[in-house]
Amino acid sequence: MSSVLIVGLPLLAALVTVLDMRTRGSVWLLISVVLAQSLALLWSRRFPLTVLIVVTTLEAALVAANMELLVGFLAAACGLGAWAGHRRQRAGLALTVGMIVALVTVSVVTGDAEPGPATVGSIALIVLFAGFWGVGRLSAHHLHYSRQLEEERAYAEQRAAERERVLLARELHDILNHTLTAMVLDADATSETGDEAELREALRRQAGTGRQSLAELRRLLGVLRTAPDSILHDPLAVLPGLNELDALLSSFGESGPRVRLKQHGTFRHVDASVGQAAYRVVQESLTNVGKHAGPVDTTVSLAYAVDALTVRVTNAPPLLAAVTAGGGGLGLIGMRERVELVGGTLTAGHRAGGGFEVSATFPTRSAT
Repeated sequence: MSSVLIVGLPLLAALVTVLDMRTRGSVWLLISVVLAQSLALLWSRRFPLTVLIVVTTLEAALVAANMELLVGFLAAACGLGAWAGHRRQRAGLALTVGMIVALVTVSVVTGDAEPGPATVGSIALIVLFAGFWGVGRLSAHHLHYSRQLEEERAYAEQRAAERERVLLARELHDILNHTLTAMVLDADATSETGDEAELREALRRQAGTGRQSLAELRRLLGVLRTAPDSILHDPLAVLPGLNELDALLSSFGESGPRVRLKQHGTFRHVDASVGQAAYRVVQESLTNVGKHAGPVDTTVSLAYAVDALTVRVTNAPPLLAAVTAGGGGLGLIGMRERVELVGGTLTAGHRAGGGFEVSATFPTRSAT
């Protein structure tokens, strides 16, 4: 319940009573006591129990003058339920019920009230007090629940933004790792064995690979510039998928792994996210083959099933002269995270007969 409404209720009730000419005592006494109650209710949020005691005492003065309103008393009960702690709420409830019972008992003993009507009135007053206290409790519960939902929404947005940043970092890693590895291997191989015509052709291949990578980098950096607060992928940008595998395999040239592409089962369209993840797995796997094994025989197989797509990259044992120092394993970690994000699984390890194999299985569904 609004604080302004709680504070204004006693004054509004007093004004209605005066205008209706129902007051049986001094108007100035009524206005003064009600104004004091409203001023006390201003502090309900900080001192709900103290305010309840003050307002109840002032209400007792009105009862003694035969001008009871009960509005300030019930507003204080609502404030107690909304803003007091559990211990203060129990103390306020016990104190109020005890005061009501004590006043009724004194009235009956002194002969000012009949036992029957006094008992019924006290029970009704206790029920009213409990009802307004419950309204305050419900209001506090709803406020706490709404704040909790807001915090959860903010946390979810933060996690989503962090995940998108990680995906962008993985995209940048895949692009730069693949491009630089392919260009370095191509340049090394051509500089040692190629003639002038082959050098020109290698330079053209490297320039084309560099331009393609720069275009992808511009796309990702454009996303970062246009959406600093909520990192979202451009829905109009065409991301590489399985249909780009031929271009990917040819980008290594003669210096890279000797790749054969095999397909098992009937070709099925897959979701864009699955296709992109599968493309990145093949890209990262072939890049690792080029870095750590050299120009060895490598097989990329796509196995289509009714509800799954399995991508397997298998390479022969590395050539002794081409083996390079092992990396930190970040490529495999990135592949596993990317595959798991779309609900798939990834395994990677050395083969029994030598070489290395990366296998990723993705769930699929019909895509139209």
